[in-house]
Amino acid sequence: MLDKNTESIKTIFRDYYKKNKNRINSPSRLKEREFGYLSFDGFMHRHISVSDFSDFLENIIYKSPKGVYASCSYYNHPAKNMAEKEWKGSDLAFDIDADALNLKCKNQHDHWICKNCGKVGKGSRPNNCTKCKDNKINVLTWSCSNCLGATKNEAIKLFDILVKDFGISQKDISIFFSGNKGYHLVVENSVYEKLDRRERREIVDYMLCKEISLQSLGFDKKFSYSQLIQHIPLSNQPGWPGRIAHFFTDYETGSSADSLNFSEKIAEIYSTKSKFNKIFKQSVISLRSNIDPSVTPDMSRIFRLPTSLHNKSGFAKIKCGDILSFEPSTQPVVLSSEPLKINITFCPVFTLKGITYGPFKKSTETLPTFASVYLLLHKLATIA
Repeated sequence: MLDKNTESIKTIFRDYYKKNKNRINSPSRLKEREFGYLSFDGFMHRHISVSDFSDFLENIIYKSPKGVYASCSYYNHPAKNMAEKEWKGSDLAFDIDADALNLKCKNQHDHWICKNCGKVGKGSRPNNCTKCKDNKINVLTWSCSNCLGATKNEAIKLFDILVKDFGISQKDISIFFSGNKGYHLVVENSVYEKLDRRERREIVDYMLCKEISLQSLGFDKKFSYSQLIQHIPLSNQPGWPGRIAHFFTDYETGSSADSLNFSEKIAEIYSTKSKFNKIFKQSVISLRSNIDPSVTPDMSRIFRLPTSLHNKSGFAKIKCGDILSFEPSTQPVVLSSEPLKINITFCPVFTLKGITYGPFKKSTETLPTFASVYLLLHKLATIA
């Protein structure tokens, strides 16, 4: 039996699906995909095949789950277990999440909460509560405009690499806000759908710039100055050589090297190995796309269905028509603005739909439903 808070959230989710079922579009190749849903009792239901999407949505309204999912893979028998599904191919899917970026702002807005005494601390979780020394501690990972801006930047870099390095048409790449702290990029209808796990791992390594080396870029300790000039990659070369060369072109050293032509500038910097290695490392960190390396090779994974609600935020996973102008703290916030009274234990500052809320501590507040649900799902509040 669900508690009062969970029942309230489930009802709010049901109302959303009732009102928005016509906005939820059927995925391509519907009958070949596996579907699933996460119920509010915590059980994941998988291996579901769908032949009529309208009937599936009616079932979602009836069950009002915490999350709704569809596979990136296509099967002959999507309702069977994994060994019997008969895999036919998979979309090329990528996941980017703010928590994986280890941003400095996490130390400012992430918190830990002792389950024993209620002590709240900022930053990383300690082994034991600093007040009562108990080790039962909840961790609150929050997000801010910097986090959301960083994940957007990673998505833009990934999109650029897919188009320029892999020759994928822009129309075949869909960018989605995940509904929480990041983005999903999905490539359909491409020559890459038949790639196996090993080949998809190679794509991950490429995105993360794992295989790049100074030797592969034309830098050899044995080269004379004139040989080095001849082998340095040009900024208009395809792939990582050109991308890194362009980074060096724009990099300002603050020395006389900045006034030299492109090849001479890089050769001059290379003559001071410690400086060159530092800039090279910066270029890799700056240019690579920090995707989740476990997601792309996992062809059995099911992804959140677009326009469905995220179980950790109450926001919708939505397609970004123009990622440059996409506003992640406004556009995915789709629940009602009707007032909902809650008892808040603790809450850092957060901004939704242009309105800043908090901080709150041990207070009763009446907030818009979308804001109240956000705190309820983070277990920072209860229904008043």
